[in-house]
Amino acid sequence: MKVRKFLLHTGLIITILISIIFSALIWFNPAMLQHDSKETTNTGESTTSVSKRTLSDIFLPLQATYNVNDTQYQLPSSEDYLIGKVWKVMKKWNSVSNSVKSYKNETDYMTFLNQNNVLLLNYNSPITVKIFNKVFSQKIKGIQSFKFNRIMIPVESGNYIYLMNDQSRKVCKIVVNNAKSVKKIQNYLKSNSVENNKVEIDYYLLNNKIVNFYVNSVQLSKYSYLYNKTNISSYVSELLNPSGQTSISTKLQKNKTIYLDGSDNRLTLNDTTGAVQYENYSALDYYDEASSGKIRTQKLNYYTHLTESLNQLNKIGVAPDNLRFDEVSSEDGTVTYRSYIAGFPIIDDDNYGTYKIKLMSTGGKEYNFSLNSLQVSVPSSQYKEELPSTYTVLRELENKGYTLSKIKDIRIAYKWQKNQSSSLVIDMIPTYYVYIDGRWSELDGLLSTN
Repeated sequence: MKVRKFLLHTGLIITILISIIFSALIWFNPAMLQHDSKETTNTGESTTSVSKRTLSDIFLPLQATYNVNDTQYQLPSSEDYLIGKVWKVMKKWNSVSNSVKSYKNETDYMTFLNQNNVLLLNYNSPITVKIFNKVFSQKIKGIQSFKFNRIMIPVESGNYIYLMNDQSRKVCKIVVNNAKSVKKIQNYLKSNSVENNKVEIDYYLLNNKIVNFYVNSVQLSKYSYLYNKTNISSYVSELLNPSGQTSISTKLQKNKTIYLDGSDNRLTLNDTTGAVQYENYSALDYYDEASSGKIRTQKLNYYTHLTESLNQLNKIGVAPDNLRFDEVSSEDGTVTYRSYIAGFPIIDDDNYGTYKIKLMSTGGKEYNFSLNSLQVSVPSSQYKEELPSTYTVLRELENKGYTLSKIKDIRIAYKWQKNQSSSLVIDMIPTYYVYIDGRWSELDGLLSTN
């Protein structure tokens, strides 16, 4: 009994010490926090307050690659490493003129993409020149609707940049002045932080999409975070009852709680995973009495579609610093924003670290996100996960019987995994994800399926 009491007291003391340490991290290291405007309550959950994000916050490039000596490299791409520094340099440039060229075939386009001595800042889905102007403080005129997913910067010249669209194979050349600061970019590329962390890749054409294929196996760090669960009541108030005058009803289903406002708004909470779906199928603003009562539809241009999705994201009231515009669905136009860690996205079936905004032609909308979010980075082991080359992954999938023509994309991302030692901590584990059959699936799950 004495031994048992001793162990219980020891365990309690250790728990209290851990709590004090984590509290100290939060209070004395605010820079470690994702500033998502959440206040902790006595229940262990939190409420939200709106902190709006701008285009410059959300629409920065996701990834940097560098072509030199006939070899392509993926560079450490977090905002603090390279992309944020290059962004600050480019904001001081002035665009003078532009011209657009179309490449007739993939061979010519790939040759242009693979040229030496260029830095590329890449997006997963296109943005427009109009968004580029706002993010990079430019005034390019005449082509504001031009869509592109790569910014190519010749690091030996500094007199021009290229905006590239992989899908249409169109390239817009932008002549710039005041670009002497390109030397700063050259110095960034020579820094130890870049040299010691660059990874060799190939630009691989996978079913009409250019994908970064890792030539060799890669080692990536694991990360651990304290996580926070937001109280659903704040979203019920913000999305269903912003005026405070609406009566909200609640329905309970298996593992789900459904909140209704009596009209066109519904909020569904998965009580097990914390996944939230908000649906608004109101078509009132588009009801046309002059046309026999038919519902009018809206067709947003691409720029408006992206910016309106950001407006809707801000209505949710969440704004972690590492959230980025990630992709637009070719099927239904859903805009996905993901949290990024060390230049790689978080991908999860339960939308951890992810916000999906769907705008409907009738004026309705749908949000999918999670109550759970990462908060404070905590010390973890220095162990790194080794992942195989992408060519090896493709062979493994083929050997398992998957039809390669159905694989639309492959990328490395972080998965959300509960820490085995503490229920307060989440581990972020790097792994491969494959886009197949209309969804992202973890590689291990695909390979283990019979």
